[in-house]
Amino acid sequence: MSSKPDSPSDDKDSFTSADEEVKEMTAEMENIDIGGDEFSLVVLADQFNKCLKNPELTLVEYIAGYKEVYKFLALLGSVFGWVGSDVYAKIATLEKYLVGEEKQHYQNIKTMIDYEIKNDLIKTKKKDDPSGSRTLLRLHRALEYIIGFLHKLEDIEDEGYCSGISREAYEATLMKYHPWVVQKAAKLAMGLLPTKKGLVAKVCPDGNDAALKKAHQDFPKAVSAMRSVYEATQVFYRDNNLLEIP
Repeated sequence: MSSKPDSPSDDKDSFTSADEEVKEMTAEMENIDIGGDEFSLVVLADQFNKCLKNPELTLVEYIAGYKEVYKFLALLGSVFGWVGSDVYAKIATLEKYLVGEEKQHYQNIKTMIDYEIKNDLIKTKKKDDPSGSRTLLRLHRALEYIIGFLHKLEDIEDEGYCSGISREAYEATLMKYHPWVVQKAAKLAMGLLPTKKGLVAKVCPDGNDAALKKAHQDFPKAVSAMRSVYEATQVFYRDNNLLEIP
């Protein structure tokens, strides 16, 4: 993690860089089209729960669930440009492994990690290593943040803004993996988050009272499914001493 600037001049320059970073990442995210149906909390929970049915965690369902996570980020537009474009790139990389020459080793998360360790495919000191295990680790870390953020939705009123709980979740999870300028860009973007009521309305843009009520009920179910997959994945990485690779 890069250090904070030492002088007011440097600080001002870094905030300018953070603002430029937000604009750049926003543009990237707005140019991405993941295709498929509209975002669904039910589909998100269903795909992650299917992933869990295999104790080794099926990668295709993990990716399908994560595509719903991406759609949720995209619903909020430029606010999550700082993470959305990177998430999509990682999903695309993992999908290539699913159909590649060694695809038999990439159908489950555990077998993928075991195979790459056995064949020395994970470069533990190389940040741009494209291995499946490192690529998934980036999504795994981001998922912890999304879980923390959405879990805290239950702690605020409908008129409460989501920016505070998003920052809290980010600071407790993903922030430590980001350089200082990205941290500033992320926190700057989070200031644009809507109220809890506004966020739920984005999930149910044409929703009547019944649909909005169901969305409130579906958020905790989605969080629970994501958390279960996160915890199971965490064990695989922890047991192989891969959690802290850069």
